[in-house]
Amino acid sequence: MDSIKKNQEMIKTVNDNQHDIIKDIILLHCPQGIECDPTYSKGNFYEKSSIAKPKFKFDVFPQTSDTIQSDASTLPLNDSSIKSLMFDPPFIVGHTKDKPTGIMGTRFHSFKCITDLWQWYDLCIKEFYRVLETNGILIVKCQDTVSSGKQWFSHVHIMNEAEKNGFYTKDLFILVAKSRIIGHNHNIQKHARKFHSYFLVFVKK
Repeated sequence: MDSIKKNQEMIKTVNDNQHDIIKDIILLHCPQGIECDPTYSKGNFYEKSSIAKPKFKFDVFPQTSDTIQSDASTLPLNDSSIKSLMFDPPFIVGHTKDKPTGIMGTRFHSFKCITDLWQWYDLCIKEFYRVLETNGILIVKCQDTVSSGKQWFSHVHIMNEAEKNGFYTKDLFILVAKSRIIGHNHNIQKHARKFHSYFLVFVKK
């Protein structure tokens, strides 16, 4: 589906509402909807909008009764068995507590540094290529970050890794934050504060 109806409002790359971005992606690239979400969590993408829930829901720490426990890098799905997949991975790292507290700490404390997180991204991309059928759609939400005083452009890494594994980068959307907490040390900042994240759209070739 490479075009939209003439009476449809033009779809733009930038939006401040992630649900509208997802609806635009579905309209343009996977009108059958999203079939699989391997990082489902509580399903906020779907619960707070009119977006249909995926048939397959997975998460390392299931938050709903119909979510199957599984790591996104090792999904219990057959080869070339699904048409579309939404991936919303963590982008935070560096928990130092032996036993992190809270949902975020529990879910993501295994990633001690960005390179660990990126290695997991790479494994997941390979797995998604396996389970998606030819011309299947992969949607990835990601955010760049600064760690140890260094820029880490995750969206560039994910795009390069996806292309290396046989995906074609078909589209890119930018989600602009309406508001964001400002750190106490912003007066001595060395990098611009990030007020945006990305939705990347890939096609399996």
